Amino acid sequence: MDLVTGVVRAAIAIHAAFAVVFLAARARRPQEPEYGVLAAMSAAVALLSAATVAESRGTSAVDVLQMAQLAFMALLVACALLCHFAIEYANVPAKKTWLAATYGLAAVYEVLNARDLLDDATAVVGANVPRFAPVSALGLSAYATCLGAASVALALFARAYLAGRREALALVVGDSILIATLLNDAGFAAGLFATTYLSSVGFLAIVAAAVSTLLSRYVAVAGESSKRGSELRARTRELRKTIADLAVAQEELGRKEQLAVVGELAAVIAHEVRNPLAIIANAVAGLRKPTLTRDDQGTLLSILDEETTRLNRLVSDLLRYARPVNVQRQSISLRELIERGLQIVQNRKSLQVELTVDAPDLRLWGDANLLRQVFENLIDNACQAMHYGGLLTLRIRPMQHEGAEGLAVDIIDTGEGMDTIVRSRARDPFFTTRPSGTGLGLAIVDRIVDAHGGHLLIESRAGEGTTATVFLPFGSQSEPPPPRGRGQGSQRRGSTPSVKPPPAPPPSEEEVKA
Repeated sequence: MDLVTGVVRAAIAIHAAFAVVFLAARARRPQEPEYGVLAAMSAAVALLSAATVAESRGTSAVDVLQMAQLAFMALLVACALLCHFAIEYANVPAKKTWLAATYGLAAVYEVLNARDLLDDATAVVGANVPRFAPVSALGLSAYATCLGAASVALALFARAYLAGRREALALVVGDSILIATLLNDAGFAAGLFATTYLSSVGFLAIVAAAVSTLLSRYVAVAGESSKRGSELRARTRELRKTIADLAVAQEELGRKEQLAVVGELAAVIAHEVRNPLAIIANAVAGLRKPTLTRDDQGTLLSILDEETTRLNRLVSDLLRYARPVNVQRQSISLRELIERGLQIVQNRKSLQVELTVDAPDLRLWGDANLLRQVFENLIDNACQAMHYGGLLTLRIRPMQHEGAEGLAVDIIDTGEGMDTIVRSRARDPFFTTRPSGTGLGLAIVDRIVDAHGGHLLIESRAGEGTTATVFLPFGSQSEPPPPRGRGQGSQRRGSTPSVKPPPAPPPSEEEVKA
């Protein structure tokens, strides 16, 4: 075995190994087609090397011609794939046109090769079996075409290098070696050189250069990734510090908001308590006058009774607002609850009442006592809005809200209505437009409806009356609907942020009686 044959056989093993490596890389990185092209080119060069060795070892003219034909086929495919790799690497515009021209020309020569037109079969005669089959004029043009493909690839690699891709220098050197080996093969085939075919060794140089280039790209990407990772870790540390500072600031803001709400609560309570206390103090001072008549004494006593009732109502509303809403669910009929709530308007002759039921007598799961407070409060508000009489309409209808099935109750009055500012703050604690109101009625109603998983909607315009709609889901005894929660968008714009009050003690017997 001569030295050249040993080198070519070593090239076969190396190219076969590269084909497997590039194929695995292509499977792992499908977004980079260069790996697939290099895998196919390495396989073609391995076939070229094997065919060259077999051609030199042929024992008959037929064997030599068949191996020469196979070597030409592999060489043409390898050169076309080299040009394809260069086009992909350099990211050439109109890539599809270049690839079509490359593979189209290779296909033409493959057809000529299949028709035995690239080798001179007539020169193989008698018992003198040549070491390599003689090449025809078309075969020499095929070598010229391969040289042209390698030259185009060299120009593309050089262009990439001049554009700033320094790793392309290895491809320029490897392609130059390949061109030199192709020139040697063309000269050897034409009988100008007394050497042997070396293109498989030249392709080994270009494949090694491609591996070097891809490794350089990997090292650059790894370095950039490491740099980005360091920057990301630094940003993460800064972000954690910022989050910690934000948490401290948020906690401080929460404390300030709590103090603001507590201050507002104290101011409201002080205002609501001071006025009755002042009236009570004046009435007591009047009762101490020795010249007080019996009629005046009765008047002052009624004032004392009225103001103590007002104070007791304020304290009761505060306790109801502060006490957690504990829903004791049972199957109830909304129609029965509303009919009981309408008893408060029986003595108001100036009001007309209409009750419409647009749904069958369906029942839902809820707390009857709490829901009765809801409807009594809303009915009372509607009645107070109609000082000089009017029409109170109540309608029960089926409704679906946020994917939940349930019933809606519309309470419609023809009273004075509310403007935009009053309507937006109607459910805020301690906001009221009535001289004797506490401003907690609608806030308590909203909490009860929320605890049932429902929704309270108020629509009103000044001078056009008000419509309050209460939606309650059917729910179930085993799985009651969850409350909306204040953290899920139920906080109204412009409303006072609420602070969770401490658990309140149960009401005393005096409060229950009052």
